[in-house]
Amino acid sequence: MNRCFYRLIRLVLSTLYTVLFGFRSFGIERVPKESDPRGVILAPNHTSYLDPPVLGIPLKRPVTYLAKDYLFKHWLVGWVLRNIGAYPIKSEEATDFRSIRGLIRILKQGACVAVFPEGPRSEDGRFREPEDGLAFLAMKSGAWIVPVYIEGSYEAFPKGTKKIKRRPIRVHYGEPFIPADRNSWGEGQAGTRALSLYVMAEIKKIKENVESLKC
Repeated sequence: MNRCFYRLIRLVLSTLYTVLFGFRSFGIERVPKESDPRGVILAPNHTSYLDPPVLGIPLKRPVTYLAKDYLFKHWLVGWVLRNIGAYPIKSEEATDFRSIRGLIRILKQGACVAVFPEGPRSEDGRFREPEDGLAFLAMKSGAWIVPVYIEGSYEAFPKGTKKIKRRPIRVHYGEPFIPADRNSWGEGQAGTRALSLYVMAEIKKIKENVESLKC
């Protein structure tokens, strides 16, 4: 990662999101600091292409984003992705064990990684069933998980449309927890699944709290 370049991109995107979407963030103090030796997994809902920058704009610590490996083959896009520290993952549906091992390694080194629990974007703005990749990474790396609720990005740029609308976008960071320190998940795949469902439940709670405050 080129930290100077990352900060520049963060500043540009922060300005752009503030002007276009009145962007605001809540709960950034809950995200563990970079001085914490454990890694951090940011776990947000996913409804729009606008979501990834929302996670890193408010934070002083850099965020590692996952990007399809074929994007790195384009000279300009690849150069940008490498300089912001994006991590390549295979575009095929088959499990990419090399990428998983690499993600576990950088999390153990203290990285902050954005992983969408639901996988692909929601088509209708509603929560989808979570995949188990995030839970597996958290258990194997001992990282923090920070549930995150992104509000308004679907209204601004939903899947299947080409025009961006100027709608308010907010990001709400929830309470972090360390799943590897708990014994309540169960063993094997069942435990991983239980953790995946718990993470989505926490994101839903954040949304419910946000909506209750508007009433």
